[in-house]
Amino acid sequence: MIPAVAPPHLPLLRLRCSRSEPVRSLLERQPAWGHIAPVHAQQHGEHAVTNYRLQAESFFVQVPWRWTGEQWDESPVSVVPGAVVALRLVLDGVPPERVTQLLGLPPTRAFAKGDSGPHRRGVRDEGLWIHEVLPRGFHWPEEKLTELLALLRARSGWREVLSLSGVTWAGITVQLRGCVERMGGLALEASLLEDLVGLSLQLDVELVAE
Repeated sequence: MIPAVAPPHLPLLRLRCSRSEPVRSLLERQPAWGHIAPVHAQQHGEHAVTNYRLQAESFFVQVPWRWTGEQWDESPVSVVPGAVVALRLVLDGVPPERVTQLLGLPPTRAFAKGDSGPHRRGVRDEGLWIHEVLPRGFHWPEEKLTELLALLRARSGWREVLSLSGVTWAGITVQLRGCVERMGGLALEASLLEDLVGLSLQLDVELVAE
C-alpha cells in the first residue's frame, strides 16, 4: 500500500520518543535538540526513517516509521554515532599523486613530506593521503567501513600501493562522535575483520563524547 501522506516532519520535542531515554535526557541537557525538524528523511513504501542532527558529522537521532494504513506510527528510536571513516596512508618520500594514480581515487586531503602551507610553520615531516567515504551522510559507522573495504577490494592497484617502500603506515581511521547518554560504538562482523587482514590494513578508532 502506498501511504497517503509523507512521514511526519515534526520537531523532535513533539515525537513520542522525546519522552523516552536517552532522548529525554538529551533534550534536558541540550534543549536546542527539541526544536529541530528532521534534516534528512527516506521513505520506502510503508517504511520511512527521519534523522535529526544539530551539526554535520555529529551523532544523530534516527526515528523509524511504519504506515499502519491510516497513519505513520513511530518505532523505537536509535542514537547513531557520527562517523568519519577514511583510508589513511602515511608517506615518506612517495608523491601523493602516485597513490592517486595507482588507486584511481581522488584524495579528500593529501600532501607530501616536506610540503609547507600558509597555515603551518615549517615543513611537514611526513606525507599523508586520505580518502573519506560517505562524508556527512546519515549512515551507521559499520556501513561506512563496509563501503570503504568494498571500494579497496575493487582497486587493482591496492597491492602496488602497499609495496611502495615509502608507504610507512596504511590503515582505516574511524572517528566516532557519540552521545553522552548513549555512546554507541563499532561492532565488526567476522567478514569485516577478514577484509581488514586480507587487505593488510590496520584499524584506528577514536571516540569522542558530545
